[in-house]
Amino acid sequence: MASFISKFLLTTTVTTPTFLSLGLIGVIKDSENYFLVWNDMLTNAKIPTSFEWYSINISFVFMLICFIGIKIFLCQKEKKRKEGKTIKVQSYSNLSQNSADQVMSSIIPWLTIFADSLDFMVLFVCVILQCCFIAVASYNNTNYNLLCSIWGYRYYEVYTEENTYILISKRCIRNKNQIKKFVEVTDYIGLIINEK
Repeated sequence: MASFISKFLLTTTVTTPTFLSLGLIGVIKDSENYFLVWNDMLTNAKIPTSFEWYSINISFVFMLICFIGIKIFLCQKEKKRKEGKTIKVQSYSNLSQNSADQVMSSIIPWLTIFADSLDFMVLFVCVILQCCFIAVASYNNTNYNLLCSIWGYRYYEVYTEENTYILISKRCIRNKNQIKKFVEVTDYIGLIINEK
């Protein structure tokens, strides 16, 4: 169960930058109307009826929940030192440069900013489908997570005699001897436990 929750959280947060892009595009394309709806709601207690307004705010709220949720989740994992597994590292490599696919998926919605007559509902549905594809493709995978990187985590591919692990750490690893223990986050990703 915990593995499912971990996988689900990491998979969901992979789509967060795309939702942030969607929300920002919605605000930029029709900022005057967006802020008028907010003003009308706050001053006159009028409930908005605009699909665009709801989708923009849902995108922002989803992004915020994922941003805070992944940080809380990883902090809780760091506290589980007793569950850590000891490994003897033969070599490792830095994987933090492997973020091009996620950056591209965040940039794609920005291409629509120049389309004057594009219906926001169509864009929203397309981005939702794109995010579903990203989520399905990354569920049983070791995809780079941009939110982890924003919080300062680095990705490492660690080789032992028995296995190869994808491990993340807040600390910059400069020597293989710095990697001694890790706690599993998912079947494919672990969190390096720093010695105190």
